[in-house]
Amino acid sequence: MDTPTDSEMRSLVSLLDDEDEVSVRLVRTEIMRIGEPMLPYLDEYRTSCAAGVAGLIESIKLDLRFQRLKGSFERLSASPDPDLEEGAFLVCRFGYPQINPLVYREWLDRVAADVRKGLSSDPDAYATMQQLNTRLFQDLGFAGNEEDYYDPDNSFLNRVIESKRGIPVTLSVLYLLIGARLGLPVHGVGTPGHFLVGFTEPKGSTFFVDTFHRGKLMNAQDVRRMLIRSGYDFRPQFLSRVSSREVIVRMMRNLIAVYHKTGAAQRAEKLSLLADVMLRGPRK
Repeated sequence: MDTPTDSEMRSLVSLLDDEDEVSVRLVRTEIMRIGEPMLPYLDEYRTSCAAGVAGLIESIKLDLRFQRLKGSFERLSASPDPDLEEGAFLVCRFGYPQINPLVYREWLDRVAADVRKGLSSDPDAYATMQQLNTRLFQDLGFAGNEEDYYDPDNSFLNRVIESKRGIPVTLSVLYLLIGARLGLPVHGVGTPGHFLVGFTEPKGSTFFVDTFHRGKLMNAQDVRRMLIRSGYDFRPQFLSRVSSREVIVRMMRNLIAVYHKTGAAQRAEKLSLLADVMLRGPRK
């Protein structure tokens, strides 16, 4: 069906002021069917509508944006190996619908370029990793947000870039995205309670980068001790590489837990629906 004309969409929005609840529900259903083209007309009517209608309009706008975001997650999830960067910025859109990912992608490009400038003409992967650590954690001052760990902004990559503070998984995603630009052999490691970055050396051994603690390097025994101190029974599989899908879902689940902790139950419910979309996708 064709998109309605401007006058038809304006008329449709004005019917939200109807006193009949059944009529209003029908209007809302039609607005949701039309989708995003309705947003400007909702904004326009919002400036002149009765106070009682303003809340309804805001609710419809949230549902329209969620509908669009759900479609984006469905497309991402359809891949056996979803793109981590795209997934991270889709999570950002849940909290910041107007985000322009290009701004942050260009920032990631610049940091990677700055790291390259500090390297010799033929650096090995370890030297590149050390230079990345210096740039991120010393020069730029990125670190874990120990003072306000449960701030939802710690879970949005755009806000982590802006504030230079985050939780282990988002700081690790930041590291992985820059590491990918530098060709580093890095991957996510989903240890319980404290996400890490794994670095696999040419001979096959792996050590770990703790991005929450300013790039602290750890071996397997260090990680084992950390987990035991935190009350977990150590299992070797905790040190295994996790897929990009698992990383994206880990980000979402952390944010869901924060929403529950801070009393934002409706946001937790909506994000849980998106996490379910990611979990339904095919595996490699």
